[in-house]
Amino acid sequence: MANSPAQTLFEALPGTWTLTREIEDACFGAGTFEGCATFVTQLDGTLLYEEHGEIQFGTWRGPAWRRWLYALEGDALIIRYPGTNAELHTFRFDHGSAEHEHLCGADRYDASFQCLPDGALRLSYAVTGPAKNYRLRTLLTPA
Repeated sequence: MANSPAQTLFEALPGTWTLTREIEDACFGAGTFEGCATFVTQLDGTLLYEEHGEIQFGTWRGPAWRRWLYALEGDALIIRYPGTNAELHTFRFDHGSAEHEHLCGADRYDASFQCLPDGALRLSYAVTGPAKNYRLRTLLTPA
């Protein structure tokens, strides 16, 4: 039996990736993030995702990082908050892409995940809410 698209992607994730991110924030303007991301297999079979790099808005620059847990559950790729294991996104892929909406209080996170033909991954967010209005476009390229 052939692997599901989510399983094929999950099996390709471990390792180091080059990360670039474009940021459009209604309050702070345009920004970028550049760095690297790693996916490390954990004892329970999940993948710990960590990104480290530099964020820039205008002339301001500073270090930035984040962590997530990626899990394969059936035919879905699940992204969870580390520590609490609460679900952030469930992606079910169709023809190399998937979408998911996450509600957090009054905030809405619309996410799309695309597997590109060259092996790169694109993760895009549109975040809206009473105090949030930004877009993120992330490109992960195998290092």
